[in-house]
Amino acid sequence: MLFDIINADIEQLVIHRIGSRTDNTENVYSQQCVKMEEESPIPFLLKQYFLASFREPSLYHLGGVKGLSGNIVYQSASAIFDNPALFYEHSRILAASLYENSSHPQIKPGEFYLTLFEGVQIFDQTVKCLGIFKSENKETYLKICTGENSFDVNYEEGINIRKLDKGCLIFDVEREKGFAVSLIDKVSKHNEALFWKEDFLGLEDRQDNNFFTHNYLNVCKEFVNDVFSPANDVPRTEQIDMLNRSINYFKDNTLFDEGKFEQEVLAAPDVVEAFKQFKEFYEDQNSVSLNEEFKISPDVVKKENKSFKSVLKLDKNFHVYVHGNRRFIEKGFDQSRGLHYYKLYFECES
Repeated sequence: MLFDIINADIEQLVIHRIGSRTDNTENVYSQQCVKMEEESPIPFLLKQYFLASFREPSLYHLGGVKGLSGNIVYQSASAIFDNPALFYEHSRILAASLYENSSHPQIKPGEFYLTLFEGVQIFDQTVKCLGIFKSENKETYLKICTGENSFDVNYEEGINIRKLDKGCLIFDVEREKGFAVSLIDKVSKHNEALFWKEDFLGLEDRQDNNFFTHNYLNVCKEFVNDVFSPANDVPRTEQIDMLNRSINYFKDNTLFDEGKFEQEVLAAPDVVEAFKQFKEFYEDQNSVSLNEEFKISPDVVKKENKSFKSVLKLDKNFHVYVHGNRRFIEKGFDQSRGLHYYKLYFECES
């Protein structure tokens, strides 16, 4: 991981209630910060709820389309880091901004938490960290009560501390670029979730080794799916072999070298040229510029490996997982049965 939050302590915490613009319900503001008792288990449970879900290797910067001068989250984070006495004042500013950016009808009301952590490690530095969280979903819990001669059953609505809906950690480093930010958004696949990352936080990618690894893997995957594909008369086994060679290059190397990648993975001159053209198209469509050399992020490779599916799906009867050399698999056609077949070569089975 790029950061270590295991020894983080909660310095300040405030909770507000975020209303719903769709339901015309307003925010409800706490009048003071939460008082944390040292002997209570609550600080430990809150840390588990706030921090345990942050495993995403990618980092971001605040800014977005409004830039740093127009980003309210950036302005509030800067003010709090400079003067923690302004923590409560800016918690209300941030809660109001979140409400104003929650216009999608599917956005739910919920609790807004602003937390100032100390003792956070990132980039070999110990810094303060501002956590912004929102809980939207409640769960029902059974509560067993002890009676005089029996047990009774009741229930309560509460928050599952293992399921953080939305959150971000803003680390007090790289201020001139928009701070380093880590993101959690459990419903990021839905349109209504864009308000958290884009409208409220105004995040943009931090162009580091994670960024380059992630995007270059995306180029490889999309090139194989869209260009180096059966639609362009590329056999499915060749396509899978290219997919395997691409991900294996990132697994087997610590440094990415585009020339070496072209030689070892793409090989044929016409494939190299097609890949270069596709890469230019990808950069233009995604408004990114990818380095020809960078340090490969193993965390990103591990995460993206799941999407490099090297599977031959044969009707509804068989799935053949191809992990190795495609020379050990041959395709043919049986005239008597009128069916295609694959022939597999191997040394042993287990």
